[in-house]
Amino acid sequence: MKKSMKGTIAIAAGIALLLGGGGSLAYWQGTASTSSASIQTGELSVSLTSGATWQVKRGATTTAIANISTFKMVPGDQVIYTVPFQTVAAGTNLTASGAIAWGGYSSIPAHLTSSATGTYNSTAISGTTFTVAPNATANGSLVFTLTWPYGANATNDTAAATMNQNWNLGATTVTVTQNLNGATP
Repeated sequence: MKKSMKGTIAIAAGIALLLGGGGSLAYWQGTASTSSASIQTGELSVSLTSGATWQVKRGATTTAIANISTFKMVPGDQVIYTVPFQTVAAGTNLTASGAIAWGGYSSIPAHLTSSATGTYNSTAISGTTFTVAPNATANGSLVFTLTWPYGANATNDTAAATMNQNWNLGATTVTVTQNLNGATP
């Protein structure tokens, strides 16, 4: 055999080894995929909804206040501010409670009276807490009332104490919080 032939055979054998030609690799393989198994999460939220109203009651007559920024309260008025809100609770095992932090009355003169009440899911809110309606969208309403008596305590109605003042009836927050196993966190 010639040297060139031996060289060609050696090169061919080297290429065969590089390409795996020294034997064959065989194995079996199978693949299976699960079907769609997505999980949907729930929701717990609270928001103020449209429809807040301002009213003034004087004697037996209650009228809407068209623009609270131009309204001027005087002795004998009772101002009523109503703010609607809504909760959404969606979850198979979701229980939640609501809390109201009533605010805004620290700056009014002591002889004026104020109250903060509310309803939620057609039930009066007692104090500062309520139970969030499970698996539902439910509506509530916060009602702020400021009463300025006429005549009584008139000596306290001095220019410095009551004229040209700004009193904030807001600064109230509504919070909803998930309960774990029915217990308040």
